[in-house]
Amino acid sequence: MSTISAKDFKKLYDAKARDWALFDVREKGETVDGHIFGASTLPRRLIEFRMAELVPDKQTRVFIYGGGQDNRAELALKTLHAIGYANAQEIKGGLPAWEKEAGGEIMTGTNVPSKDFGEMIHVVEHVPSITVTEYAKMAKDPKVVTCDVRTPEEFLGGHLPGAVSCPSFDIALKAADLAKDYSTIVVNCAGRTRSIIGTSSLHRLGFKNVFALENGTSGWLLEDGKLEKGEARPVGEPSKDSIAKAEAEAARLGKEFGVRHIDQAELKKLIPASKTQNIYVFDVRPLKSYQAGHIDGTISLPGGQAVQRTDDFVLVRDATVVLIDQNEARAMMTGYWYRRMGMEKVFVLKGGVDAWTAAGEKLVAGRKHPKPLGIDEAAKKVTKLKPAEIDQLVKAGKHLVLDVGASLQYAAGHLPGAKWRPRGWLENIIKDVASPADPIIVTASEEGQSVFAAATLHDLGYKNVKVLEGGTKAWRDAGLALEKGKPTETFGGPDFWLPPYEQGREGMLRYLDWEIKLGHKYEKHADHAR
Repeated sequence: MSTISAKDFKKLYDAKARDWALFDVREKGETVDGHIFGASTLPRRLIEFRMAELVPDKQTRVFIYGGGQDNRAELALKTLHAIGYANAQEIKGGLPAWEKEAGGEIMTGTNVPSKDFGEMIHVVEHVPSITVTEYAKMAKDPKVVTCDVRTPEEFLGGHLPGAVSCPSFDIALKAADLAKDYSTIVVNCAGRTRSIIGTSSLHRLGFKNVFALENGTSGWLLEDGKLEKGEARPVGEPSKDSIAKAEAEAARLGKEFGVRHIDQAELKKLIPASKTQNIYVFDVRPLKSYQAGHIDGTISLPGGQAVQRTDDFVLVRDATVVLIDQNEARAMMTGYWYRRMGMEKVFVLKGGVDAWTAAGEKLVAGRKHPKPLGIDEAAKKVTKLKPAEIDQLVKAGKHLVLDVGASLQYAAGHLPGAKWRPRGWLENIIKDVASPADPIIVTASEEGQSVFAAATLHDLGYKNVKVLEGGTKAWRDAGLALEKGKPTETFGGPDFWLPPYEQGREGMLRYLDWEIKLGHKYEKHADHAR
């Protein structure tokens, strides 16, 4: 059967096994307003692009749902079946049925499992924190260091004055050096989760005078604090002694919580298997290190992001997870937290990348994503033209130009005169602007989106359709002008979600209030730390 009732799915959901995946196929901005706890956001337009990494085993039971008011879940199910996921099922009635028929809870927010977990750790383990007011006084002391554990890109966009960049679990490698040079370490992120996890990690590794900045960068901005932009204040590479301490303490912690080793021979078997089985092989080093050289077949996922965004990457919770570091410390810390989150099969590559290369094994540079599933079949149905050829057709003014990408990509740059008709809604909205006999040009930021959209139009009977080869990047590279501006139309809810610190004062207050309330249910357990 291709559908399952909300009540029957609720029984499965409440059972212990987690050998299945659950997707909300609406757009990110819609799921933030309400979704099933633990569901991963996978908009219909991204299914072919992400499923190979999210659920490698096509025999896996996959459950999807939408908002119940449109047919996107039905269309998404059709796509899943077409690319080989024969056991995919739609939850009948979508989110409303989950709530009204099955009595299921609806959650708001994004990356809720990780944020909920972070608030539980904060409440139950009494993770030490300081308010922005307290921090403002402390930060004047030259013996206090502020470590920003966000991504390098977030740091460059704006950070607390004088902060140093220690993304993800890089802070663990540098902790002994920092403890030697400073009396106090303050851990900061955008809001709460990463600073809570970072602070707790350092305490677990044996460092005591460490505090999380309450509400992070958002809290700082709410108190009218200013941000610096640009490069980090140099903190230097960690010393050999600091790395050694991190390795030893992380190994102790990992062993205590059941993180197991995997050797190189086993990894060589698992990497090919990860293409067809639910095995996640993550390189937890910074993206820059991954791009410089990584083990072929691994996925870049820095440790802090791995913990904060589990629902974006570990879709099948019963799957095997293998973590790879330069050596082991950051992988062990990630594995420790994954075990705390309830994942059973968590492994770390013994000796990491260093041991891999020492044994004469090769690394590959760059970063590539798997080919979208079904792209070859779709491409057979379409005609692609180069930017110069499309430019001539646009200037002739006889073709309808459709941009089928995301709204923010459209706003950043689209072909002159292009109408925004997002691929996720295409079957439902194409009749409003074109008939099957009309000549159409399909574009998007990514060529693949255009190819899939054009193939859909072909199947609907639209035969005179051309695709811009290389997408809008190729158009720009050819020296051709792009228009900018937000779409004037709306389809369903927004297809993006702005971080709280980009939502203004009310947005930040609303978000922080939501996040803090996640921890209220754990207060009765506060004296019984896990």
